[in-house]
Amino acid sequence: MKRVVVILVLVMAAAVIGIQVLGASTKESPPTVIIHPAPAYQAFSTRSLHSVRMLTPPTVDGDLSDWPVNDSIDVNRNTAFTFSGRIDGTADLSAIVRSGWDDTTLYFAIRVRDDIVVTDSTDVWRDDGVEIGLDGVHDEYAWGFDDHQYTIVAEGRTTDRAVPTTDIGTAVLAYAGGYSIEVAIPMSQLLPGVPISATIMGFTIGIHDDDDGGNWDAYLIWEGTNTSSLVEQFGDLVFVDRPEDRLAALEARIVQLERQVRELLIILTEFEQLTLP
Repeated sequence: MKRVVVILVLVMAAAVIGIQVLGASTKESPPTVIIHPAPAYQAFSTRSLHSVRMLTPPTVDGDLSDWPVNDSIDVNRNTAFTFSGRIDGTADLSAIVRSGWDDTTLYFAIRVRDDIVVTDSTDVWRDDGVEIGLDGVHDEYAWGFDDHQYTIVAEGRTTDRAVPTTDIGTAVLAYAGGYSIEVAIPMSQLLPGVPISATIMGFTIGIHDDDDGGNWDAYLIWEGTNTSSLVEQFGDLVFVDRPEDRLAALEARIVQLERQVRELLIILTEFEQLTLP
């Protein structure tokens, strides 16, 4: 009997300490997630984009308003590793890129600034649009099941290595001065299992600009010299959890612990009422 009481006291003490620690942390200012634009490229550096765990998946409709504030990269003529053609400024061609993930899907939200949008060519790479290069298992080998070059044209056509595909979800929404793209990629196309926080994939993004029809007039690549074969030049896509989500998970765990303590108290009360022989 004494042993049961001692165990119960220890459990309750742990619960109280956990609640006090949680209470102290919640009294502080809420954690701030800072948006870091990509710095100008420096030789031999590998840049990264944080892909943030999504507790609620976004609706893939091109409207980016349901995305939480998280890390992003700014892709323009000053931040691109590869820059071809003429770009007059950020209004002519640039993009803000964000990413999110859950157990089953990798998401991208891309807001492209482009003052003249043209989609008149049969070949997807000649029109306005984006290319997402991925090396899912980060083995720096370009031709595995996990390697993809997804192209999404500004009017919605979608290919994987120039072959039309319906394997991923995409949506494009035009706005004054450009267009936005949402992408949902099944994790099974990128990894053999379920991702965890700190998973790293090879990643880059390219943007084409066609201002006058026919072939493209400008082309940016965030990291590397192409979006398909030279995956060793890609940047990193790093899977992370937001601090506020980790805090919510801790709160849920404390609630669960409190419930278990109450259940133990009920069991102890019933045990004490028993008449031992």
